[in-house]
Amino acid sequence: MKTKSLYRINYITNADVYELYAQSVSSQDMLGFITLSDLLFEVNTQVVIDPVEERLKTEFEGVKTLHIPLHNVLKIEEVEQKQSCKIKALKAHNNITTLSPQPGTKP
Repeated sequence: MKTKSLYRINYITNADVYELYAQSVSSQDMLGFITLSDLLFEVNTQVVIDPVEERLKTEFEGVKTLHIPLHNVLKIEEVEQKQSCKIKALKAHNNITTLSPQPGTKP
């Protein structure tokens, strides 16, 4: 019996790196975009609630399909087990540059 695939996706949005989990990843729907479907978040069965997970769950509430520009995707990994979703701030010394100007900066 084959289990459903599980993917960990890291991508840049604004000045943060988001790490999400999805069961479906494709690049066929729109040219220049990666399409994520069936986003996965923790089901709160514990007393301790992860605030980052809750923030992402609220941000993507009602999202059926997420289209991310290809140039914002850092990596996509097929994994066996889901961990907590994460949001990390981009550090100034990273060698990662977005193509769009950041708010408050001159082009």
